[in-house]
Amino acid sequence: MDILTHAISGTAVAACVSTFLKRSSTSKKIKVLFIGTFGAVLPDIDAISMWSQFDSKIGALFNLPYSGREIYGMKLWYSHHAFFHSLLASLFFGTLLLLFIYLMRKVVRKRMKNQSVFSFLQDYGIYFIVFVLGYWAHLAGDLPTPASVWGGIAFAWPSSVYWGGYGKIWWWNNYDVFLLILLSVFLILLVPVLSKWIKKRKRTFSVSILAITLMLITIQINTREYNYAYTSDSSGYAQMEKNSKKEQERILGKRLYRSMDWFDSKLKIYF
Repeated sequence: MDILTHAISGTAVAACVSTFLKRSSTSKKIKVLFIGTFGAVLPDIDAISMWSQFDSKIGALFNLPYSGREIYGMKLWYSHHAFFHSLLASLFFGTLLLLFIYLMRKVVRKRMKNQSVFSFLQDYGIYFIVFVLGYWAHLAGDLPTPASVWGGIAFAWPSSVYWGGYGKIWWWNNYDVFLLILLSVFLILLVPVLSKWIKKRKRTFSVSILAITLMLITIQINTREYNYAYTSDSSGYAQMEKNSKKEQERILGKRLYRSMDWFDSKLKIYF
């Protein structure tokens, strides 16, 4: 799935989590939203091997035996869809995030001299939770994409079994999914502000919105007219790309589809 949809999925999860904060400041809510979004983007850091200067910079630094393009499609631990797309990675990087926050406050700002680990986790554990949930949102979004050369994602790494790769949706052009997630973010963040009745029930409201969004996305994914499944043979890649565009026009209607297609054309990233 494209990076923009991944990012907004993390934002949606974080928006829901933010409603569970007690007496939190606006700045803390913003941090929660940012960290959830960051967690949902981070797994694709393993696509750095496709960077034009990967071989001359990172490859040369670590004396890697393969080129970046070769690494991208392989099943090395640092290849795309490998370790970085795993449950273990989400917990590892979530722990690193907490450690970073702890050191920043204790060493750089010289605070927390007398704060216990338990007290620290009470104050900042929410960042670990929202980061991991955002990370998982990314992994969930990759499951219905094509198997390609990997066969899915290494969710249970270091197990050699790859999960997903169902080919239910194409890599990009899933405008319908993006719009559903974007709508959920707006509803969760704005409706409680506009309605006192919902504000008192914002937790139930936010969880309900997220659950309904997930249900609608599941329906959309499983009612695609075209099959996008392929493994190492990508000879039909161009046709699948066209099919995905046709699919979106059918789902969204010509007017909304044209608006989204125009927006897509203005971006410098795959969407």
